[in-house]
Amino acid sequence: MSRSVPSGEKAGPLVTVTVTHDHASTVDLAGWSVLGQSVRSLELVVIGDGATRQVRAAVVPLLSDKRVRFIDRPKTPSRAELIRHEVLAEATSPYVCYLGDDDIMLSDHLAATLERLENVEFTHPLPVFIDRDGTLQAHLTDLADPRCRLWHMHPGRNAVSLTGVAHRLDAYLRLPHGWREPPPGCWSDHYMWQQWFANAEVRYATGSRLTVLKFQAAVRTDMTASQRRAEILAWRARSQQPDFNVWLADQAADAIRRAAIDLRLAIDAQADHFARERDQLVELCQQLRTAEQNATEQAAEANALIRTIQATRTWRTATRMWRVRDRLLRLPLMRWSPTGEPQRRRHSRRDGSRRS
Repeated sequence: MSRSVPSGEKAGPLVTVTVTHDHASTVDLAGWSVLGQSVRSLELVVIGDGATRQVRAAVVPLLSDKRVRFIDRPKTPSRAELIRHEVLAEATSPYVCYLGDDDIMLSDHLAATLERLENVEFTHPLPVFIDRDGTLQAHLTDLADPRCRLWHMHPGRNAVSLTGVAHRLDAYLRLPHGWREPPPGCWSDHYMWQQWFANAEVRYATGSRLTVLKFQAAVRTDMTASQRRAEILAWRARSQQPDFNVWLADQAADAIRRAAIDLRLAIDAQADHFARERDQLVELCQQLRTAEQNATEQAAEANALIRTIQATRTWRTATRMWRVRDRLLRLPLMRWSPTGEPQRRRHSRRDGSRRS
């Protein structure tokens, strides 16, 4: 399928596809999948980020096609983001598409992608990945939904891999920064997508079918280079069978169904967990209310006891004072001698007689 250059655009390639190398054994397979697209008006830019001798040797056959360029640069601290930005700043094509060097495009990927780009500025294919055992795994998202874009704004949340993403070049050039090295702990592509998703004026779309074959690298770390290459070759051979597209669509639908079931079960498990925690909190609150009531009653009893003790002490103190008073009143009367010494006052006899 051929497409015309949009009005107002200079003549030249319709789309620029960038491939950043990391796997010498598969980079050529990724490149050939681009050159085999039904859209012929394209340029393929292979970015060598500290390319080894093996990578250079793998890229050489691709250079026989005049649409291919190889940029050989020393290794960058991250994933050649600044080199990628340099490529896009110099590009003349209106559209840009990305591909990992260990993934491949199906032959109609660019055609389907450019069709969506007629109405949006940023798009990606159906987010379905090939697992280690050959089954498909769906990472559900829909960029047309603002809630999904908001979800992607959180650290560690990303369902949009680099492979298959495409956008309009003019929209990219209006971004605040473009491709740049991410801070520690951030994925390179996710850091870039967040810059896009922060712009509410950009229109987004997620494809309804799988047009690229994405092989999850995280589950293949123990595979040898030859095993990785053999796996992609097997899938490429399968993709050339007449019924492959129907079979792939069925597999993708099954992956989405399984993902939806897993999501439902996970949500229900969380709901059950929260319900149990809620019941525990209700019981704890009841226990706290009972304890508070008991404490209030005990405090009232303690206060009553304190008042009783205080009253008892007051009574005892008053009693002691009266007893002291009584004793004082019973003491003989005292008088003072001329010398200042107290003397007992002699009482007269009851009969009034005097001592002789």
